[in-house]
Amino acid sequence: MAPFAQKRLLAHHKPGYTTGRPSEYKPEYCEMVIQAMERGLSLTAFAGSIRVARETVYQWMQAHSEFSDAVARARGTRVLWWEQKLMRSRKGAETTASIFALRNADPTEWKDIRSVQHDHNVRVETLTDQQLFAIASGKALSDAGTIDAEYSEVPQANER
Repeated sequence: MAPFAQKRLLAHHKPGYTTGRPSEYKPEYCEMVIQAMERGLSLTAFAGSIRVARETVYQWMQAHSEFSDAVARARGTRVLWWEQKLMRSRKGAETTASIFALRNADPTEWKDIRSVQHDHNVRVETLTDQQLFAIASGKALSDAGTIDAEYSEVPQANER
């Protein structure tokens, strides 16, 4: 049996009607998020200051392109604030806290990079079965023989 044919729109489908709770988003939040983050605050701290959940702020970023743009610009001002704080700080906890905050605020520029370059002159074809077994098992067999190799640390240009 087929369902009955619907001849009129339901009330919540009519123009001017919306479903769900209305959004708490306000256009003035664009300037407020920039002001908060240029003082070094996180996006979560901004959400707390206006008494909404962090997830709500992320939903606003998806729904309102002007707010998403404001948050993107605010992230840069937040990093600027922390870098200036680091430049003013002396040794100790304040310096450590600033570096920690920068590593979280901008991990692409403030990550701890260690690079090791390993050069060797050993060819797999020349290794004995016992040496290959020792390498594969991760065990250092005393009678497997020594494989000569050299390593050196290569400092990166952007290490801090």
